Amino acid sequence: MKYLLDTHAALWNGLAPVYLGKGAAAALAPLSSADLLISDVTLSEVARLLVAGKIIAQGDPSRWLEAFAAKHTVVPVSARIAWRAGSYAFAHRDPCDRHILATAEALRLPLVTADKELTKAAHSIGVPVVW
Repeated sequence: MKYLLDTHAALWNGLAPVYLGKGAAAALAPLSSADLLISDVTLSEVARLLVAGKIIAQGDPSRWLEAFAAKHTVVPVSARIAWRAGSYAFAHRDPCDRHILATAEALRLPLVTADKELTKAAHSIGVPVVW
């Protein structure tokens, strides 16, 4: 089974799995990078966290980001994903979260997130959420 991970889920899975929900931890534990998908926008979010010092990388932060990316399958934006992200009628306004949700919807994958607002939006369009 493949899953699309929200940014915090991807970080916690790699750095602090104890923060994952029980369902997410059980689902993700046996998987390889081929089954752990992230949206390309997740890399931008993680880069901002590195620059802001909210994630402390051992060594060169850009190499840390490359290693983080290598532990996942990075899904590039497509016109379909961009259109869906921009077209959602719900109130959730975070453009990165909309992009992540549109990626899960386009690929028909469960979304791994603890974000309550994003979970509500996902349920409204039929994207299953694992946590």
